[in-house]
Amino acid sequence: MSSASLNSNDIKAQALRLGFVACGLAKAEPVADSFARRYQHWLDLDYCGEMDYMRRNVEMRLQPDLLVPGVKTIVSLAMNFMPEKPQPAISLYAQGKDYHDVMKQRMQELMQACNLEGRCFVDTAPVLERYWAWKSGIGIVTQSGLVAVPGYGPTVFLGELFLTAEADHYDQPLPNSMPEEIGWTKVCPALTPEGLDARLCISYQTIEHRGPLPEELELKRTFYGCDRCLRATPQFAESQPTTEQAFQPSEALQKMTADDWESLTEEQYRTLFKGSAVKRAKFDGLKRNIERWLKQLKP
Repeated sequence: MSSASLNSNDIKAQALRLGFVACGLAKAEPVADSFARRYQHWLDLDYCGEMDYMRRNVEMRLQPDLLVPGVKTIVSLAMNFMPEKPQPAISLYAQGKDYHDVMKQRMQELMQACNLEGRCFVDTAPVLERYWAWKSGIGIVTQSGLVAVPGYGPTVFLGELFLTAEADHYDQPLPNSMPEEIGWTKVCPALTPEGLDARLCISYQTIEHRGPLPEELELKRTFYGCDRCLRATPQFAESQPTTEQAFQPSEALQKMTADDWESLTEEQYRTLFKGSAVKRAKFDGLKRNIERWLKQLKP
């Protein structure tokens, strides 16, 4: 690529064409000290639970050029995932196809369309994606720690392009885009002033955790993931159905009832969740969750 600056308007226009609802550019610099200290403190509290990958490559999370040498610009992208008619027993984000695959393909198309050089990441690399979403001005950080994009709320997936050229313009964080306190314990006990304690989070327990569920864990709404903090965020009122068909549930998934879930076979599981993020919990983990959920559904 030539030494000319990246055309920020062109990148944003192409991102909109490809289905992204927000796009912002930030200079690739070390993460601000206040964020870096907060992240390290979160790790020190052991709030990441069994997610040991959060402890690895901390330096890369805080210094983008250690992840991608020569990176000059970080483009943050958001895609709306709010399904029109969701399956109520499953978290909103996991209704359709795996967002890692959908987002990455679209981001690669963006890089090709704009002749960009660098790498793209979707929640699978040591990147503080919510920090860069805030830094690039595409959204605000809510009291639940989620990023909400104006006009779409917190029902968005985030992705980043790490590019090796300077841009002709960099965006700024939105006004009043950081809450005075991140913790929101009235909404969920997993939300603390120091951040999310994953060990108390239903999403963590039903997706990442292996082994028996804690006895005190209540699954009254969903058995895969949890939307409690998402729905309690005031900006959730801005959420609107996505036009991205990949994030809509299949007809078969929509029709599943409590009785259907109780009798779910491994073959049905593979068919229902082919290409879905739900497969991260694996069949045995999902059956474990369903058993607890059904038990608590009954009076």
